[in-house]
Amino acid sequence: MPQASSQAGDAGDLARFFDDLYTSSGRYWWQQPERHSEDPNNYPTSLLTQLTLRLLAGRPPGRALDLGAGEGADAIRLALMGYDVHAVEISKIGADKIVAFAHEATTTVTVEAADVREYEPHGTFDVVICNGVLHYVAEKQQVVRTMQQATRRGGLNVISLWSTYTPLPDCHKKVPVYCDDEDGVVQGLYRDWPTEFIYFERGKPEHSHGGMPGHAHSHIKMISRKP
Repeated sequence: MPQASSQAGDAGDLARFFDDLYTSSGRYWWQQPERHSEDPNNYPTSLLTQLTLRLLAGRPPGRALDLGAGEGADAIRLALMGYDVHAVEISKIGADKIVAFAHEATTTVTVEAADVREYEPHGTFDVVICNGVLHYVAEKQQVVRTMQQATRRGGLNVISLWSTYTPLPDCHKKVPVYCDDEDGVVQGLYRDWPTEFIYFERGKPEHSHGGMPGHAHSHIKMISRKP
């Protein structure tokens, strides 16, 4: 029971944290104009986006699930490619912005304001994205197993989270953060899945969001295919 209470507290703190961030700016993430481009060459600073688009090229669009969708850049990009996209975001402000930005981009995304730790997907998906979420989750196995079970055979899981390679910056200690080791829990859960892409990005200066002092992160970025 104490664990459930702690999780509920963490979720409330995290939702308020991102509500504040998304209220502070008209568009907090992906401010560049090519944010919804289907051309991999328009993402020279995001290997994960490049590789995802290259792997999806030539495949018929299906269903996509974006867990922790933020303001919806990844979800909207997939919707514009013809995918039936379901986006889950803990921040109600963020969820509302996804709907508005999708409308602005002349497409539609099904959006639910929910905690990814409690979300139960309906049906299966060809692509499941979890970008920048798992470092806020202590029990990563639960969310990863949900992602894997919701993925069709041959489907992709696209993941990015902070690693322990560099210390967590002080500006990100306002809410609990649980970075993973390189070759740690998350990668271990995909041991039996063919790896399309794995990259340990170490000490990268952070430029994607404002309102914080200069800092750097290390990431685990990976794409795996369900056997």
